[in-house]
Amino acid sequence: LRSLLLVLLALLSASTSTLGKEIKPELKPGSLFKQAYPGCPTQKDSKFPQTVRVNISISNTNEDTKSSLNVSSRSLSPWDYRIDEDHNRFPRVIADAECRHLRCLNPDGELDHGLNSVPIRQEILVLRREQKGCQQSFRLEKKLITVGCTCVTPLTKPQA
Repeated sequence: LRSLLLVLLALLSASTSTLGKEIKPELKPGSLFKQAYPGCPTQKDSKFPQTVRVNISISNTNEDTKSSLNVSSRSLSPWDYRIDEDHNRFPRVIADAECRHLRCLNPDGELDHGLNSVPIRQEILVLRREQKGCQQSFRLEKKLITVGCTCVTPLTKPQA
């Protein structure tokens, strides 16, 4: 999944890499692909392609996640995972964290009312399957997930 996200992020950053930047006179927008990929056919249009073929097989699936699993229980702001499954999305299964408590725990495991437990959110990219007639396609989509929880001091409003 990481390698797919890195490829997708690279594609997205390539599509916006010239936005807001000055293009030097010796570098014409139409020649960007010529210089980046010598020997490849060039595009007639300098715009980034709207459709691309992507291999969605995941490499490096042997990473050890067992050591990180117990972190959610050892944390002073513990969380549990909820499985979000969607058959029209890649990845089909995403683990989403939910904080166990509104407050944090002290080192003795008791609730500490001086600290709040809050979710840590991350925006990820997923592929959404779309059926157009008999043809399937995938659309890149952003999804906000919770990856864990942390302790913070409560927000206090000054009294007037």
